[in-house]
Amino acid sequence: MDLISLVIGLVVIGLLLWAVNTFIPMEASIKQILNVVVVIFVVLWLLKIFGVMALVPGPIVSIIVALVVVGLLLYVVNTYIPMAAPIKQILNIVVIIVVVLWLLTSTGILGDIPNMRIGKM
Repeated sequence: MDLISLVIGLVVIGLLLWAVNTFIPMEASIKQILNVVVVIFVVLWLLKIFGVMALVPGPIVSIIVALVVVGLLLYVVNTYIPMAAPIKQILNIVVIIVVVLWLLTSTGILGDIPNMRIGKM
């Protein structure tokens, strides 16, 4: 990708983000989340264009992106969805346990989680 295409892409992304922040009415905290997500993806895009992502193994990048997405989703659920506090705590604990098991499996520490079946086979 040449420099002109890169600059045009960044300008278009910046203008779209500015238009969303200026003309679409939404809470400031939701705008902040949107801005953070766009900045993260732009940084990842730039790292890929400049070849820095080639230095980092692919599975590590996907793990980092997945953790960021899970963290943002938990933040949104805990902040904006009205639920009783004990239900939020249970949800957070379940998500954290699932993420830890996924990390242990994806890094090879835990190995394959066996298929658990209840009932007669």
